[in-house]
Amino acid sequence: MPTRRILLRSIAAGAGATALAVAASQAFGETVSGPSPRKVGLKPGAMGSEVAALQYLLTAYGYKTSADGDYGPLTEKSVAKFQGARGLVKDGWAGPLTMKKMLDSGKVAAKSGWGNRSTVRAVQSLLVGLGYEMAVDGDFGPLTSAGVEKYQSKQKLTASGTVDYTTWTYMFSPPTKPGTGLRKGPAVLVAQSGSGLSTWAYDCGPAAFVALQLRMGRKPGKWTDVARRGDAINYARRTVLGMTDNTRGTGQIRDEAGLVAGFKRLGVDQARTGGLDAALSAVRAGGVSMLGGDLAVCARWNGRATGSTLHWIALLDYSARSGKYQVADSSSKHNELVWVTSGQLASFARTWGDSVCVE
Repeated sequence: MPTRRILLRSIAAGAGATALAVAASQAFGETVSGPSPRKVGLKPGAMGSEVAALQYLLTAYGYKTSADGDYGPLTEKSVAKFQGARGLVKDGWAGPLTMKKMLDSGKVAAKSGWGNRSTVRAVQSLLVGLGYEMAVDGDFGPLTSAGVEKYQSKQKLTASGTVDYTTWTYMFSPPTKPGTGLRKGPAVLVAQSGSGLSTWAYDCGPAAFVALQLRMGRKPGKWTDVARRGDAINYARRTVLGMTDNTRGTGQIRDEAGLVAGFKRLGVDQARTGGLDAALSAVRAGGVSMLGGDLAVCARWNGRATGSTLHWIALLDYSARSGKYQVADSSSKHNELVWVTSGQLASFARTWGDSVCVE
């Protein structure tokens, strides 16, 4: 049986070996690897800030492309030219290999004072899409630097302010956050038709407002069930939202600030105004949104034909597997929710595009 003295010698020897190992590790500059780059891919037909950023980057590489946020035939041609110059298949699809070639390059490692304005506009477009307020002016100044550093810190990246390859991938393909617990209730279509209200044709805002409350696990005022939804819609219209005029036009919500105020009256302080990108980002992050756009576009989702008019819909959920968003469209011909793509939502929002996001 070993003596106490022998045991102490063994412990000391072990401690010495550990110290030597640490010293050797430090001497050879051993570091812990950081977050891995994310997979990035865009395809024709896509719309939004990511597409605008792609278009700015193509211009930065010498393939002048209009940054309209719409991945159409002209963008396909520019992508194909970029691919051909780098030995890739010229199919016009900005898939993972193409995007790696585009983003993993010192040519686009933008930072404070960066001279290529198209590259900087790509950074700024992505930041705006992620909810940061700034002008897309091509000037990598203090506001852009602060936005990049803040986003890097948020994603547990090195807050260097330089948009390196990993940062680019996180900006193009942001990780979806775990659910915030905001979506606690059922996804319910609160259709305007059959509500029993004489003004139901102009109650898309209150109907969407009621649908969002249900999805958040809140019981709207006067709500009993879907069959008697008119009481809840009318209550929301006349009290929480302050809409007292039934005449055409003035009965419809046009002021997003009024909707935010309505949420605050319910004790919901996470509501804010935004555009299409803000609405989609909020839903991907586990929240809900109301999105304004053209009724004629969304009518096609559910087999209807109608003229153009301003219309509110409720975005209730997001499927990472399909990349689609669950919509409660109060004008729906069928008593069901629909799943639509970001491209369809962008087409809907092009006429108006305002939103109220609850995160």
